[in-house]
Amino acid sequence: MRIDELKQKIEGELRDLKAEIEARDPNVVNIRASRDDVIEIARRLSSIGFDHVKAVTAVDRGDIFEVDYIISSYLGDLSYYLVNLKISLPRDDPRAPSLVEIWPSVLYQEHEEHEMMGIYFEGHPRMGRKLLLPENYEGIPPLRKEFKIKTEGIDYGG
Repeated sequence: MRIDELKQKIEGELRDLKAEIEARDPNVVNIRASRDDVIEIARRLSSIGFDHVKAVTAVDRGDIFEVDYIISSYLGDLSYYLVNLKISLPRDDPRAPSLVEIWPSVLYQEHEEHEMMGIYFEGHPRMGRKLLLPENYEGIPPLRKEFKIKTEGIDYGG
């Protein structure tokens, strides 16, 4: 299967949903979607053979958060390809449905993005527990732009 054939297959699967789809590089298909459609898109990608998520990342763009799911497959031709599923979340409402029921491989990755970026994944079984930060940590999520490292009392040797 070639990248353009995969893009067409994905377009056919998602034709009734609002999603921007583009083929990039020799093996990457980008899908930009709304958080309202992400569960259905994930279900359909899973049904055509994309069986796991390699990574979940989030970026604080200042006015929005962007969440990227890097999706792949262990199966035949699909194992060569990556699907980058992107959703944007408003800064004042950084929540998205969890994809853990579709792809269990997101369990720790969504948990990490919740803890480090403050994105709430609805339906995720571990949102209330700490993963990387100390149990008593109560500050701003440390990967947000507004997070400031305390420098008072630090001698930089200058």
